[in-house]
Amino acid sequence: MKNKIISIGHRNPDTDSALSAILVARFGRKIFGVEIEPVVAGDVNNETKYILEKLKIKKPRVLKSVKKETVILVDTTEPKQIIDGLTEDNLMAIIDHHNLGGLKSSKPIFTRVESIGCTGSVIYKILKEKNVKIDKTSAVLMITCIISDTLNFSSPTSTTDDKKIFKELNQIAKLDMKKFVSDLFFAKSSLKGISLDDIISKDYKQFEMGKYKVGIGVWETTAPETVNVQKDEIIKSLGEKKNQEKMDYMFFAVVDIIKNNSDLYIIGDEEEGLAKDIHGYNINDSIMFLKNIVSRKKQLVPPLMNKLGK
Repeated sequence: MKNKIISIGHRNPDTDSALSAILVARFGRKIFGVEIEPVVAGDVNNETKYILEKLKIKKPRVLKSVKKETVILVDTTEPKQIIDGLTEDNLMAIIDHHNLGGLKSSKPIFTRVESIGCTGSVIYKILKEKNVKIDKTSAVLMITCIISDTLNFSSPTSTTDDKKIFKELNQIAKLDMKKFVSDLFFAKSSLKGISLDDIISKDYKQFEMGKYKVGIGVWETTAPETVNVQKDEIIKSLGEKKNQEKMDYMFFAVVDIIKNNSDLYIIGDEEEGLAKDIHGYNINDSIMFLKNIVSRKKQLVPPLMNKLGK
């Protein structure tokens, strides 16, 4: 097929990234008037696997690079986070909820970026504006995006729009939300089939902040102790990853999605000085405890960008 159109999110896809690509493809005809194949730029996590299996949806194929495909990009605009081969010429559309990361296009493209809890919510808004009927399966997918990315509305990324959208969607989905959230977060926290490298890399993003390159990994869990027990091995691996990728700084946060706190791993003197300067907390055994900090997008990246991006 010539000029195949794909929807795809960032490398190391989280649930919102993977499901948003699927949602764009499900409504490709309604939004863009074309057939779209959803793909992912890396293996999906256990939370995503759980919801896809529950809904009997085929897992999207993994695509490592773009060649002649036309791309609809979801859940990122950061050049460091996108698939290899994406250029100004093959970018067709962007749907996102992050800061603008500096992508360019050679022609006018569809662009929708909103300050909202997840890309799934942005897609919902587009569908409502186009008077598109949303089926039950798609409603569950969008609810999953919202619950996963906002940590069940406990993250500062959550907005009143997300809560309103969730209520409207659950009139369609009719989920028992207490059970749904419990099952979803159990899957999110599961270490089944997860290697040490997976813990570090499954939700890892690179950022350019001024002249500095910064890597930030996150692991969201209901049981941080299951990760922290491997702290020494993780810190060693983070140091190796920092050197391999030639990062100036490397951070990793274990996010407690029940207590809404994070353990920030400090792997070296550079990271220690920067973290103390920004957050002001003491470090105990290579971990800085961050009270009420759970969001990379809203709480970890902005102060680093303010400090390093000048």
